[in-house]
Amino acid sequence: MSERLDSFRKLLKPNNIDAMLITNSLNRRYLSGFDGSSGVLLIGHDQAYLVTDFRYIEQAKEQAAQFDVQRWQDDLIKSLVPLIEKAGWTKLGFESKDAVYATYQEMAEKLPVDMIPLEDVVENLRMVKSDQELKVLSRGAQILDQAFDYICSIIKPGMMERDLALELEIYLLRQGAEETSFRFIVASGERGAMPHGLASTKVMKKGELVTIDFGAVFDSYATDMTRTLSLGKADQRQREIYNLVREGQQKAADAVNPGLKGSELDAVARNLFDQAGYAQYFGHGLGHGVGLETHELPVLNSKSKTILQPGMVITIEPGIYIPGWGGVRIEDMVAVTDRGGDVLTKSAKQLINI
Repeated sequence: MSERLDSFRKLLKPNNIDAMLITNSLNRRYLSGFDGSSGVLLIGHDQAYLVTDFRYIEQAKEQAAQFDVQRWQDDLIKSLVPLIEKAGWTKLGFESKDAVYATYQEMAEKLPVDMIPLEDVVENLRMVKSDQELKVLSRGAQILDQAFDYICSIIKPGMMERDLALELEIYLLRQGAEETSFRFIVASGERGAMPHGLASTKVMKKGELVTIDFGAVFDSYATDMTRTLSLGKADQRQREIYNLVREGQQKAADAVNPGLKGSELDAVARNLFDQAGYAQYFGHGLGHGVGLETHELPVLNSKSKTILQPGMVITIEPGIYIPGWGGVRIEDMVAVTDRGGDVLTKSAKQLINI
């Protein structure tokens, strides 16, 4: 945690602030290690405070050794005033995306500093994972692969989408997941045209494609993977579209390389779909970062200016969605390395006929 705190402090001067107030719970955990449900960080060049309530004082002292743990009394903002005055700060950054407007108004009125809105300061640090974070994410991806094998062993025509999602959730929890990363997508037949078609009461039928997007949290880190299956032997059009998505997904995964711009990676799959006449059916970005959140920086789409760096973990998940017909998506978690991309989710990507 000390390395993270040092890296964060280096960002204070470039942002022209004396200190920063961290209110986002995941950013608080990332910088301090404290995972209680209540508390804020107040970090300057020489000071690092964790302010929390009575319930978490001992926990905070144990988890956040680099921080001076302070107890707030009746009012958090009033508890911050003496700390700010003692340090002599005049410009305090805050997480504008996390701030409730009413809270901001109160802080601006009562805190003896100029409040400076900032975006993605900690999130940008979180983009590049440490070796330990990569180990956790890799282990989580391995469990997703095991879960996919389990899916293949139980899915069958006549089964409800919702029942499959429930069986999958139970399996992942039994493998040590803390919780699911998100509500699982199980979209069969025409419902496959919905990129976020949450598992429903629809009965899956023979002859349908089924897209399954799932993930779970292991050791606080989220995972994410998608595969599309065929219930029974796929017809010619199903195979054609599946193979196109598979080719686009594989080409994009193979193209992952440090120094590449996010929009350039997105274009690898998008241009292929365009050449095949399906560009209009790929309406979302190629992927996103994965870490403490399922969807975090970097964003990979046609406008992304982010440069890939070693240590980033991203998803590669192109899809084609045709109203009235259905859809196909294939998704892997990929770690960016000095050599290129290391695919963490290794389940087979050829079309499986159940």
